[in-house]
Amino acid sequence: MKLSLRKVNAIFQLKIKLILGNMSILFSPVFAIIFVIVMRNLLPEVDAGEGGAPFSTDGFLLSFGLIFNIAIAGISMSSSPIAEEKEKHTLRVLMTSSVNGIEYFLGSMIPILLILVTTNILIIPASGISFGEIPVLIYLIMTTAASLISILIGNIIGIYAKNQAQATLVSTPILILLTSTPVLRIFNEDFAEILNFTYGGVLANLADSFSLNSEYQWNLTDTGVLIVSLFLALGIFIYAYKKNGLDNE
Repeated sequence: MKLSLRKVNAIFQLKIKLILGNMSILFSPVFAIIFVIVMRNLLPEVDAGEGGAPFSTDGFLLSFGLIFNIAIAGISMSSSPIAEEKEKHTLRVLMTSSVNGIEYFLGSMIPILLILVTTNILIIPASGISFGEIPVLIYLIMTTAASLISILIGNIIGIYAKNQAQATLVSTPILILLTSTPVLRIFNEDFAEILNFTYGGVLANLADSFSLNSEYQWNLTDTGVLIVSLFLALGIFIYAYKKNGLDNE
């Protein structure tokens, strides 16, 4: 299958126009920032170690904001548009205009990834943590990798879903599990150990280390979880595309 950068750029430009013309697509990342700001003003400020409790308000908000943006926004922004275009048969028009599936996916994923990365950066000051308190390069690498995983998961759902309702139905249990990660890690130690081997748990560990004023140690477990999750999602996406594809839509 040939790959044309000109066609990828054409899809990229088309998606940018569609996103800017439909602000509902931007609702989730914008809401993630607003939610963190509002909750920061409502929740009491708790410092790490206060009263023996390993909890910090800033870290919790950063963790929740990241999970909300990367999980909910990442998956919904990538799954719903594919399902919508299949439902309205606009995808069929694209597939018959010499644009192949890989060009469509690349052109569609790049603007979503840019939005997620920008939101991940804006959530830092929104949560009350300064840029000087965190290793920005590690933060960007880990959150960008997690964002790519969510986009691939959304694409997989979009490939299998026949319409938007079906995409929402399939996405819901995944989103509930991912967005519950920061809370579940606090109230259940056994489940927290299991969640450490998910990319949502890795993000929560990263945010916690910043809020506890301890330097994050880039360890083999977190790196391995992100790499395995990324390649697993990519493998499933390639399998789903080869089996179902979009070229026949």
